[in-house]
Amino acid sequence: MVSKNEVTSSVMPDSNNKSKVAYIDLDSLQNNYSYYKKIKADFELKQSQANDEITAMQKKYQTRAMQLQQKAATMNQKEQEAAMQEINKMQQDLQSRKQSIDNELYNYNSKMKEDILTRIQNYLKDYNKDGRYSYIFSYEPGFMFYKDSTLNITPDVITGLNKLDSENKK
Repeated sequence: MVSKNEVTSSVMPDSNNKSKVAYIDLDSLQNNYSYYKKIKADFELKQSQANDEITAMQKKYQTRAMQLQQKAATMNQKEQEAAMQEINKMQQDLQSRKQSIDNELYNYNSKMKEDILTRIQNYLKDYNKDGRYSYIFSYEPGFMFYKDSTLNITPDVITGLNKLDSENKK
């Protein structure tokens, strides 16, 4: 076991060349960045509409299956085969549409995350154009064991991003 006094590293900055770090609290950013909240609400609306569409298709499928099942006793062989084909096609269409919707939502969510990340990165480039920070990390609970709250630039970043977005709306 290594004691505290024995720890040395070749990557530690010397006193003349100190690296400055800062962090952004992702939870706070997500809760206070207006563009993020808007995009999240849009995504949740799309998700709700997709769920409604799938639910309606399932209900239609179940209703039709019951109708055909009730008529099954009076159907001849050819009608039963046609009914089975109809049910199978409806089930395939339902599964296909569900897969398509899942892909659309996944792609939309990926683009949304990429857009937000790009906005934050572009803002941080401007925010740090004076080079005061060597690193700006994102803080997410569970990924960092210790943080010094004096290095938290989240409020500045949120204010700046919201201001930038409101200026772009004009």
